[in-house]
Amino acid sequence: MLENGCAFTAAFTIGNKKVDDSAELGVYRNNWHMLRDHCDHFAGAGPSEWKSRGQELHDDVVLATKSQRQLWSKLGESTYFGLQRGGASNTGAGVEYGKYCHKYLDFIVKGGHLSDNVATYYNVASM
Repeated sequence: MLENGCAFTAAFTIGNKKVDDSAELGVYRNNWHMLRDHCDHFAGAGPSEWKSRGQELHDDVVLATKSQRQLWSKLGESTYFGLQRGGASNTGAGVEYGKYCHKYLDFIVKGGHLSDNVATYYNVASM
């Protein structure tokens, strides 16, 4: 998920206190499993390479953005958000979370709420 409203500095912990495939990396906080499975730049990397390779995303917002775009392009919104929430299996809560994120994005874009405060609230059933 995109980090905003905060400085992305060395104080930001690489991995966000998570390790291996669960580590959240870069400004978009994508998990390492998604990055190494679906981004060309990280293809072939193993689970234990998360810290050194994550440092690349931490240091290079252009690489992080290219990786984010590649994930969205390959996975689509629902699957992307499902993998973010549900991990590698993309089952259970991840699938439902992906559906709700997709509905929320539709609400923002199709409702014309890209530049107002309406998009800050959307009624989503508790999971």
